[in-house]
Amino acid sequence: MNRTMKWVLMGSMAVFMVFCKLPCASMGVLQILSLLAAMAMAAALIFLIRRKAASPIHKAMVATVVLACLCILGWPTGPGRWVRGSPLALLYAVFFWMAIIPLWIHREVFTMYFARKTTPEAVWETDLFRTINHHLTWVWAGLFFLSFLSALVPRVFSVPGWGSEMVFEGLVPALFMVGLGIPLNRRYPAYYQKKVRIPPKEEVRRAQEKKGPDAGSRARETTEKTAYQHQLEKGGNMMTEEKKIVAINGSPHAGVGNTAMMIEMLRSPLADSGYDLEVIHLSEYEVRFCTGCGLCLEKGKCWIHDDHREIVQKLLAAQGIVLASPVYFMHVTAQTKTFIDRSLAYGHKPRGTWKPGLGISVSAGLGETQTAQYLAAMLRPFGAFAVGTLTAMATSVGGFMGKPVVEARAADLARDLARAIDEKRRYPATDMDLRYYQFMGNLVRSHKDTVMKDDYTHWQEKGLFDGFEAFIQQSEAEAVYDPAMRDAWIKEMIARQKAEKQEKTGSAEKASSTSGPREAKTCKELLQMMPHGFNPDAAEGLDTVYQFEISGDEAFVAHLRIVDNTCTYADGPADHPGVVVKSPSDVWLAISKGELDGQQAFMSGKYTIEGDLTLLMRLRTLFTPR
Repeated sequence: MNRTMKWVLMGSMAVFMVFCKLPCASMGVLQILSLLAAMAMAAALIFLIRRKAASPIHKAMVATVVLACLCILGWPTGPGRWVRGSPLALLYAVFFWMAIIPLWIHREVFTMYFARKTTPEAVWETDLFRTINHHLTWVWAGLFFLSFLSALVPRVFSVPGWGSEMVFEGLVPALFMVGLGIPLNRRYPAYYQKKVRIPPKEEVRRAQEKKGPDAGSRARETTEKTAYQHQLEKGGNMMTEEKKIVAINGSPHAGVGNTAMMIEMLRSPLADSGYDLEVIHLSEYEVRFCTGCGLCLEKGKCWIHDDHREIVQKLLAAQGIVLASPVYFMHVTAQTKTFIDRSLAYGHKPRGTWKPGLGISVSAGLGETQTAQYLAAMLRPFGAFAVGTLTAMATSVGGFMGKPVVEARAADLARDLARAIDEKRRYPATDMDLRYYQFMGNLVRSHKDTVMKDDYTHWQEKGLFDGFEAFIQQSEAEAVYDPAMRDAWIKEMIARQKAEKQEKTGSAEKASSTSGPREAKTCKELLQMMPHGFNPDAAEGLDTVYQFEISGDEAFVAHLRIVDNTCTYADGPADHPGVVVKSPSDVWLAISKGELDGQQAFMSGKYTIEGDLTLLMRLRTLFTPR
């Protein structure tokens, strides 16, 4: 539907422009046409705005036609005549003002809408992203102004002919925008990053390849950062595709405590999988207490200016996340809790990503399990799910209980992290996901007009109100069996219970033979012996044929005919079988001997059937194993 509305905008605009240039079109016809075009385009734009799909270009097109309509209707002999003669000049003028006004009033600039289409969400709040887009918007404003001047040339200098109009109103502006604007959009971000000493992602990748997998140098880089590296982390790395895991250490002991040691246990296995580990020690950053004002829910970000936002952007940009804290009085440390409390705005906004994460906690012997589970649950605000938790007990620095076991567990979880990223794995949704979705969705709807305006907008833009499947990005699988199987299964259970009751009261006939199907050595011998285990009371009124197409070690076709309460065996296919069983010989032999559950084997595709499902379900009552 969005695409249809965009075609309505383009089509109406094109028709209006063409009619403006037709000498045979009267002013009266143009007035009616401009009014219809303005109404159609305005309606289409309103639809796109509600769907969050309206770009600045769409808005400029509608503004152009509406302005032209007002001029043609209100003053046809003045501005209306000028608009009819130079509609493209009016379009370029509107584009110019659409670009320049946001720069003056410090609102979102013209190019940001398009830049968001090609950059990660984590980049959008960085100063680097905003600066580059401000520069590009100034350039585009200049190009629109030059295009406006070019479109005026035929009228100002009285250059007659369609050729001059095509050149100055179409060709020259196209050269400005396609020849200068678009190439600049592609190349300027990399140029600017070089200028401020932040390399583009291709150069970062080449530099990493040259550095090699020296884990020792990576460890030193986390504690002895140069000014250049700090600048890279503040903005530049958001535009790279580094294979990086970011770990948050909430211990006040920073890099010398047990929590830091547990995080470092992940480094070598991650490096073996090609991933860098960056550790952020919260005690080295300024993160102030949450004031509980709720402004972040309404505006989308916290008003407090400290290091919190920078840390969150690193988490959002990372491919994997680790949240770690020791246990202080049965919970996380004050540093960790403060950081999480300040992340409230993200907690109400499910991310569009589902990347893997870990919860890590260590205690002196009490509370590490629930603390690690809490940290695992708090991965969700940053767009991550838990692949597991790493816990340990230690009463002194480095004095882990069973340290080799802790290290082995850390290595396994590190490999799980890397594998989940490389294979784009997702874990099954849980009841906690469902409860969160139901609670948070209802909460956001209830307060959409007050303190949760920004949250409501986020849920709309991400399509999260479309249902739980849209939230977890997983869909419910279709049933893998025929619904008739349930009815057949119930009937079979009832019939089996009746048969068992008859057998207990002595009404069932005793087998006349000392041998039975359970003693068969081959599948063919089994089928030949099945008439000996036939229960005629269960076959009252039954007239059908069971055909067996056996494959594997034995390959043959045979059938059992049941009629007049008797059962006979015959080799080869029957003319009109009621049901056909296609099975490997070992599978059917195991099912008949009770070594394999027949229903589970069918559901898992170990054998197939054709024909009446209810006949298959009656086999247990028709043939009683001896």
